[in-house]
Amino acid sequence: MYEKLFSPITIKGMELKNRVILPAMGTRMSDHKMVTDKLIRYHVARVKGGNGLNMVEVASVEPLSSPKQFLSIAEDMYIPGLKKLTDAIHEAGGKAGIQLWQGSIAVSFDPAAIMYVASDMPVSAELTLPGISVEQIHYIADCFGKAAARAAEAGFDCVEFHCAHNYLPHSFLSGGINHRTDEYGGSLENRARFPLEAIRAIRSAIPEDMPIFMRIDAHDDYLENGLTIEEVAQFCKWAKEAGVDVLDISRGNIITPALKYEVPSLDLPCGFNIDNAAYIRKETGMLTVGVGRINTPELAEQILEEDKVDMVVIGRGQLADPEFCNKAKSGKREDIVTCVGCDQGCYDGFSNLDMPHITCLRNPAVGLEAELEPVPCEEPEKVLIAGGGIAGMQAALILKERGARPVIYESGDHLGGQFLLAGEAPRKQEMKAAMLSMASQVKRAGIEVHLNTPATPELIAEEKPHTVICAIGSSPISLKIPGADGENVVNSHQVLGGKVKVSGTAVVIGGGLVGMEAAEYLAENGCKVTVLEMLPEVCADIGPVRKICVMEEIAKRGIATVTNITVNRIENGCVYGSKDGKEESYPCDYAVVAVGSRSNDSSALEESCRSEGIAFVKVGDALRARRAMNATFEAQEAAVKFDQPEYRAAISKAPRTVFVTGGTGKMGIETVKQLLARKPKFAVRMLARPSAKNKELVKKIADPYLEVIWGDMKDYETILKCVTGADYVLHIGAMVSPAADKYPEETLYTNIGSTLNIIKAIKEQPDPDKVKFAYVGTVAMTGDRPVPVNWGRCGDPINPSAHDYYAMSKVFSELSVFDSGLKYWVSIRQTGQYPPDQGAGEEPIQHHQNPNNVLEWSTAVESGICMANLCEDWVSEEFWRKAYNLSSGKGWRFAHWELMNFSFGPMGIRYQDVFDVTKCALYNFHGQYYTDSDLLDDYLHFRVIPPESYRAEVTAEMEAMMKNPMIAAMMPNTQSMKENLEKISHKEMGTSWMLEKDQEDWIHAFFGSREKQQQIKTMEEGYEFYHPSEENPVYMDHGYDENKALEDLDAEDIRKAAWFRGCELLDETIPDIYTPIRFRCSQGHEYKMSVNAMLRGGHWCPECQRNTWHYADMARKSPFYAQVWTPVHGNEDDYSIPMRFSAFDIWNELKDKLGLV
Repeated sequence: MYEKLFSPITIKGMELKNRVILPAMGTRMSDHKMVTDKLIRYHVARVKGGNGLNMVEVASVEPLSSPKQFLSIAEDMYIPGLKKLTDAIHEAGGKAGIQLWQGSIAVSFDPAAIMYVASDMPVSAELTLPGISVEQIHYIADCFGKAAARAAEAGFDCVEFHCAHNYLPHSFLSGGINHRTDEYGGSLENRARFPLEAIRAIRSAIPEDMPIFMRIDAHDDYLENGLTIEEVAQFCKWAKEAGVDVLDISRGNIITPALKYEVPSLDLPCGFNIDNAAYIRKETGMLTVGVGRINTPELAEQILEEDKVDMVVIGRGQLADPEFCNKAKSGKREDIVTCVGCDQGCYDGFSNLDMPHITCLRNPAVGLEAELEPVPCEEPEKVLIAGGGIAGMQAALILKERGARPVIYESGDHLGGQFLLAGEAPRKQEMKAAMLSMASQVKRAGIEVHLNTPATPELIAEEKPHTVICAIGSSPISLKIPGADGENVVNSHQVLGGKVKVSGTAVVIGGGLVGMEAAEYLAENGCKVTVLEMLPEVCADIGPVRKICVMEEIAKRGIATVTNITVNRIENGCVYGSKDGKEESYPCDYAVVAVGSRSNDSSALEESCRSEGIAFVKVGDALRARRAMNATFEAQEAAVKFDQPEYRAAISKAPRTVFVTGGTGKMGIETVKQLLARKPKFAVRMLARPSAKNKELVKKIADPYLEVIWGDMKDYETILKCVTGADYVLHIGAMVSPAADKYPEETLYTNIGSTLNIIKAIKEQPDPDKVKFAYVGTVAMTGDRPVPVNWGRCGDPINPSAHDYYAMSKVFSELSVFDSGLKYWVSIRQTGQYPPDQGAGEEPIQHHQNPNNVLEWSTAVESGICMANLCEDWVSEEFWRKAYNLSSGKGWRFAHWELMNFSFGPMGIRYQDVFDVTKCALYNFHGQYYTDSDLLDDYLHFRVIPPESYRAEVTAEMEAMMKNPMIAAMMPNTQSMKENLEKISHKEMGTSWMLEKDQEDWIHAFFGSREKQQQIKTMEEGYEFYHPSEENPVYMDHGYDENKALEDLDAEDIRKAAWFRGCELLDETIPDIYTPIRFRCSQGHEYKMSVNAMLRGGHWCPECQRNTWHYADMARKSPFYAQVWTPVHGNEDDYSIPMRFSAFDIWNELKDKLGLV
């Protein structure tokens, strides 16, 4: 069977066992250009599956244009990894080739990579990419040769020269792209000069018996003056003379709609490019590879039998089924899992940088060959699968392969679900065939199936399965508008399923994939169709390749589309909607609703399982309506992991709901990502402001375990909605600098108000003691800590800098948390997050820091891990009801000038060359080293990134970016940054503004006095930069015997601690350290505060922070506070700075409003 397909072929010194080639598809499974174990496993799986030649994906030949997301062979450092890959392929019985690539504009995946172009290319009105010079042409041709030599050294059996798809060699060859007027442009001979030079360089660099393949487009599409097939044939003859042995005839480019030919979807016929390959083969007499949707062994055999080509590419066919070749050769054709040409996992997965690597709708184990391997079960457990759609069948087949006992209960009369229905849409017959084939596989596997039998709680109680996998899918969403229940209003499922006959004029409401498919179906059946879509574009949920095809079909069929319209009623044969502030009407005989689907209700099934102690997990649309690719992945994951202890523990109880504020900020987004990576253990509920920026960000992290509530955290009802049902509340959100500096009053109301809202909402829960609350505070509360008081810990004096309303808002917020009366809370004092926000670079805050001011930073990633880890069951009880400093450890201790040099050094910019140090503040900016730096990590184990390697990676990436002339041209130089910083200092709140506008209160805060500012040495006068010593850390006296546990302190201990703070204890008894007790401060204010807040938090009389910053006076009356003030200011700087807004008054106002007195 398939004798030609599985016959051997010899090409020079390389003998292949069959005619099947796995092409050089981009996988993004490399890591910073290096081979990974993941990539090796991917290739080995296809070799073991019987493939003849594995052509390893695009490998960059030139260092500076090498994107970090792809492999590189541009330097010798990559050879060991490549050798490991070829050894693995050879050991598995295969042959290995590698594709040599220079990507031209395609390298823009990586902003650090240089884009080499054949001729001048306008990018915008202001910017034109220059065509490469003759010298660069020779250099890159030589790079191809050196890369080929490395390939030979790494053990590859052949190489492939990439001369297609608008990459650099093809860009030279094509008259539609190459507009040069020198010897490398104009005639075909001239345009061919560079690719031929590269081929000759390759040929001369490798053994004579090592074959050279060349991938080339059969002709150009959608390009004026593009290559004709006759020109390509002629070039191939020249390439043969230069050393090419085999032609790999492809099609398509990345700059026009011809992209649809490069990774052709189901919209194109199978084998669409073979006749082009046959023509070129005949003209050149060369060995030729056929490419273009060859996804069955029958088609491959037919092409070879007809002598059109010598070998065939089966790429996505082997993504869908790594065992494609073995199954075809051994007579198990019906067991082949066929590619359906959806492009969801392969091309969409490759081009979407938010996905880790490619995958496949039919085979979710692509790139996860180890993680999702269906290893045999220890016990043949019964697994009940509710629903027989694509997810249910995928789970059943994997379970059966593992030796489990899957049982499918399907409410309908057939298997296949919505994927089978999708196969009724135009050009999607392959999807229907795939579902019918999958159903046959289920039957042949002997899997127990019950049709017309929905899973019910009673059934589950009777069956007593080990696990229930819920795959009951979704149903179309109905419109909630007047007229939506009319007789001639139908949904897209009814149309595609043939349940209703639509004729005449139809208006389709919804322009996503399903809506457009319904529109095509209707047009194909004679209807006049208009599509109404509320978004700015139709096909927004379709990948780039399929979108091209669908849009072309829409245009060809005369289907009208209207975007940015909100449908509000259906009445008297018309659909009415609002567009651009006006009402528009669209007459129709039928309105077809295609506005998405909603998960079917599985709550009864879940409750039944939870009560019976049966593990329960939802997959596919039952979890949330999405793409089929999500359904098969979740199904396979559940089938592979259902009996793994950690996964089983997670699905044996309902996911813990974690409510996160600030989830679109740097720390918040990393927290959300970390939590979602641990699904199904956690379900995340995120509150976000409904801005365009946030909506785009949320799209990138969309997940069925993520619920987004759009709203404002100042609104109590919104917070109550978010907190209700939550197991954990992570309050990360806040208004921070520079916004907090510009809008201080709003900052106070937002930050204090949101914290009080959360406290009240938790108290409103049926059992507040079950809710764990993590509040993110800030190191800014402990304020200015320069040498010699640059060491700090939690419990040190609260010391917010003058004019810092952000810090003031966090002081009163944290105090509220400490004395909230909640059982479970913790305050995580956030430090600077690395990488820092770019926006702050344009703000006066740049000059608010002393160059030698210290700060112990935290990476955003590790901050996210920290917050996610505190939601784990293993966190100890003693962790709670305390404050902790968050940092990534001593490797992240920087003086301000050091951080700036670290950040800008690769750009050739030094702090001392751009800052006027006489305009940099002496003090009043927060920062310190932590003596308790490791305590939080001891509890939560979040430090996972070695500081040295992280910093080296950042530096290397910056240096690489600066080698890119385009990027370097956009970056500031020393002079421009110096001028910009000077300009910034004159902005309101800038230090020059303070001095010029006689803002004495600001001068007092940041310099102490004008005289002190004038005494600052210039660089020329010998201003000293230094890294404050990390030796001999200083522990401030907290005013009590710290050898005693806080809980063991008696009233006398508390009296002494209060005296040390200039206060008097008024209560005789102390019920516990968490209950607020009465004190009187040195100013005569009576207030209530817990011992915990005072000693572990470092808080003091809140009313003393009501109207003014008067720290010199505080230091005179409080030995505790004097420890942070006097060593820096001595007896000078005795000033009182009025507050524009009172955090104390706003705090009390908001507490009264919420009834939190």
